[in-house]
Amino acid sequence: MVKLSKIARVNALDAYFPKNQEIAVSAEIDFELVRDSKLNQLATWPNKINEFQKHIKVLKIHNDYLKSGVVCHYGNASVVRVEPFKWWVLDDYSGSFNFDQENFVTNLDLSHSFVRVKISGIFSNQILAHHVPVDLREAQFPVDKLITTSMHHVSIKLWRKQNYWQIFLPRSFSESLWQLLSETAEQYGFEKRVL
Repeated sequence: MVKLSKIARVNALDAYFPKNQEIAVSAEIDFELVRDSKLNQLATWPNKINEFQKHIKVLKIHNDYLKSGVVCHYGNASVVRVEPFKWWVLDDYSGSFNFDQENFVTNLDLSHSFVRVKISGIFSNQILAHHVPVDLREAQFPVDKLITTSMHHVSIKLWRKQNYWQIFLPRSFSESLWQLLSETAEQYGFEKRVL
C-alpha cells in the first residue's frame, strides 16, 4: 500500500502576511490571513437528501443546517448550506463530517482553493462596503450568516462573525482582490506591511 504524503499548503497571500513578524493590531482596521484553513464541500443529490439528513442528524448540530447561509456549529467545526444540495464544512479537524465511504454524498476538499482573510476593526464594514453589493447592517446580515456575493466581478463568500468578518477569496484572484482591499483600507489608517 502506498503511503500518501500530506501536501504542504502554500497560501497565495503568504508574501503579504509574513509569518514570524510582529504585527501591531489596530482598533481601526486589521487584516489577518487564516492559515491552514480546512474547508470541505459536501454535495448530495435530490434522491439522497433523506439519507444525508439521517446521518447529519446524528451529530446534533446547533442551529438549522438546512437553512441556506446559516452557519451551524458542531464542536470546533462549522457547517453551512451554500447551495441547494451543497454544504461547506469549515475547520473539521476531528473528521466528524467525513463521509468518504458513503454513497449518498461526495466530499471535496477545497482547502487549497480559497484564501481566507479575517477583517476586524471599527472600519471593517466601511471597507467592505466599497467592494461588495450587500447590505452589511446587522439587521440584514446577522452574526453567523455566510453569503455568496461578488467583489469586482469575482464570486466570493463573506461570513459575519461576532466582532469581525471572514472573507473567502478564490485563490487565483486573491492577490488582486487583496491589493484592492488594502489600498481601500489605507484611507482608514491601515499601513501595508513591508514585504
